[in-house]
Amino acid sequence: MLTVGELAAAADGIARSLRSWGVQAGDRAVLVYMPSLDFVKAFLGCLAAGVIPVPVCPPNPFKLKHDITALTTIVESAGARVVLTNTDLDQALSMADATVDPMSCSEVRWPDVPWYQTDRCLPGSTTPTTWHMRATADTPAFLQYTSGSTGSPKGVIITHGNLWHEVWANARDLGLGSDTRGVFWLPHFHDLGLITVIINTVVGNSLDTYLMSPLTFLKRPAVWFEVISRVRATHTAAPNFAYDLLVRKTSQEQRRSWDLSSLRLVGSAGEQVRPATVRAFLDAFADSKLRPDAFYSGYGLAECSVSVSVGGKTTLRLDKQELEGGRAVPLGDASNRPALTYFSCGRVTKPMARVRIVDPDTCRPCPSGRIGEIWVDSPTKAAGYWGLADETREVFQARCHGEDASREYLRTGDLGFFFDGELFVTGRHKDLIILRGHNLYPQDIEDSARQAHPLVRPGGLAAFSVPPDDDDSDEQLVLFVEIRRDGQGPADQEAILRAVRRRIQEDHQIACHAVVLGTVGTVKKTTSGKIRRSACRRAYLTGEIHAAQTTIGVFQSSRQDTRGVDATR
Repeated sequence: MLTVGELAAAADGIARSLRSWGVQAGDRAVLVYMPSLDFVKAFLGCLAAGVIPVPVCPPNPFKLKHDITALTTIVESAGARVVLTNTDLDQALSMADATVDPMSCSEVRWPDVPWYQTDRCLPGSTTPTTWHMRATADTPAFLQYTSGSTGSPKGVIITHGNLWHEVWANARDLGLGSDTRGVFWLPHFHDLGLITVIINTVVGNSLDTYLMSPLTFLKRPAVWFEVISRVRATHTAAPNFAYDLLVRKTSQEQRRSWDLSSLRLVGSAGEQVRPATVRAFLDAFADSKLRPDAFYSGYGLAECSVSVSVGGKTTLRLDKQELEGGRAVPLGDASNRPALTYFSCGRVTKPMARVRIVDPDTCRPCPSGRIGEIWVDSPTKAAGYWGLADETREVFQARCHGEDASREYLRTGDLGFFFDGELFVTGRHKDLIILRGHNLYPQDIEDSARQAHPLVRPGGLAAFSVPPDDDDSDEQLVLFVEIRRDGQGPADQEAILRAVRRRIQEDHQIACHAVVLGTVGTVKKTTSGKIRRSACRRAYLTGEIHAAQTTIGVFQSSRQDTRGVDATR
């Protein structure tokens, strides 16, 4: 429990400590915390001192070398003066000492900057008068490092002006106010959890906010809605996978015991919203008094201070053949043509914001109904990437042909289109699979594989293309498939393999060049759970996946296997 007065006193004390440690306004401080209120105190303490906080994911004690290497990279990228943490992190690392290989620990290169534990700082004044007040709208407030789903993490510069516009828009668009009571487990070091939840609470857009660790949710998903029911929450949010998990890991008896009638907004953002997930979730929780119209999707990214569009509630069936040609052609419910269904991400509601659908190659606006890259110009568009001038020009200062040259857009890297004023996101530009001239979205292929066999892990799929074996061939499809623990026998593996190949062939008329069957961890993901398809592709091409302990087998098609069903090992 943390009150406003306690937060102010803690932040004041940390701000004073930062000055005593020689940290000046404008310096960067990397924040490494387990989920806790100590993080909130440290974040506000940095702002009070004019120091730029850099929230990061805390290292996992069981993959310490990898995570500390990633942490060191961020510390060096940000030019951090100090690392702030608390005693909880030391305790978590020490608890794992007995199970972590001492040799791997000895190779860990820790960041070469001072570390301080802010929970040892004495509280300051509840009416602080020494807070840094020289910030302008263009002054960096904090650095939000990207998740690295499509490359190396980059430090997004979120300014005080960006934050002001974002929290103002959140209050209006999400219906926040003095009667808002939220329950969240979103990671504190990612933009959705930090800005939409924590900062909105700090500025007074929520009466009460209950935070829990993401690990608590993953260990027992039901606790999320148990708390919502108990405290009569009005708002919650999570990525798509969480709603899938909640349906699978809760019983009908549990769901009937919860009263969710108080929920006004059940948000879904952070990854693409699957219509099948929404249907299954709303059907499963009908007995919990959850109003169907409370479900509410949105689209955003760190480079835009979280939100671009909000309020998605509708689905749209598209002609599959037209979609493969880059065109969004809606189909009526009575149509028998092959179709793919997408869920809306809502409307662009921020004043002065402009969103365009642009051909990523020509930089010209796409005609209506054509799928292109989503470009955004908004008061919440971040100032750029820290220390990366060339990348900043390329991503944040794009100009659209035929428009005022003074207007600079953010290139999101996402593909989509508008229909009846609503934004629909179809996938990542870099993840797009092009086979025989047809555009295929990896999540559509993954959806097919997910439904192919009950022993396929729903969250463990990654589809990507690889170069051909020779110059005369097309790109080839590779699929990573994680399978459940009870499906790792040879007979089950063969059944899964055949079912997946057959389903991909039936749904998309393409053959899988290779299917990698593995246990949990085969599919590489970011700390927020996004699939790192480019990293999976790299692991396959370099042979890393063959040596991975998680991999059960790589099943390669023969050149004569045109049906994509049979395979040779």
